Amino acid sequence: MQERMQGEGGQTLKLSGLTPFGSGGKRDCFVHPEVKGLCVKVARVGREPDSLYRKAPWLRRWHKGVHGFDENHQDYQALQALESLGDPSVWNHLPRCFGWIDTDRGRGLVIELLRDADGLISRSFLDYLWTEGYDERAQTAVEEFAEFWQSHAIPSRSLLLDNIVAQVRGNGTMRLVLIDGLGDNEFIPLSGWWRRYALIRSHRRVVRLRGEIAILPERKRKGDGPGPQGFLRSRN
Repeated sequence: MQERMQGEGGQTLKLSGLTPFGSGGKRDCFVHPEVKGLCVKVARVGREPDSLYRKAPWLRRWHKGVHGFDENHQDYQALQALESLGDPSVWNHLPRCFGWIDTDRGRGLVIELLRDADGLISRSFLDYLWTEGYDERAQTAVEEFAEFWQSHAIPSRSLLLDNIVAQVRGNGTMRLVLIDGLGDNEFIPLSGWWRRYALIRSHRRVVRLRGEIAILPERKRKGDGPGPQGFLRSRN
């Protein structure tokens, strides 16, 4: 995993003036302006880790430190640790990471940008389920993802539908990839010390994910929309 990338000619990468293709609660996601197969994640304005740290209660500041409010840092640490295992199967359901890059929006994390076989940026699983329904290929993809997650005990804060990308491949099958929510948020990091406990937590994550899928049709029927988060601004 590369520690730090640079823009063309070693310059700071310019993101200001560009429109992110997607945004989460704390980060904006941009197509890398020089490498279309990469994504650059930066903190949203007003949601920078330093700002969040200063506003947090003292106990959270003491426990988490500034890095605990930096989702880019947590993703990087988790993906770096997984790469060190030398197990290529982890990249079946996680994105490759290419380290850090200096941008005019602050330090950015560079990761693989997932695209469907038609070249368009892959939608979140929430977007897919909301618009297409829980069809056969989505069900098959969930079974594959669940088996992987429960056997690998990947450290994750959550498995949210809007944090999982549904990549449609050339043969029509779907691959689910978690792109956000990596790393542990345990007050006492038992998962890192006790693998059996880590496997139990992974199983619970999958159970909750299935529950979120199950209630989605009823939410849609009631008009309880999910809001804009998890839906792309652009797929180009």
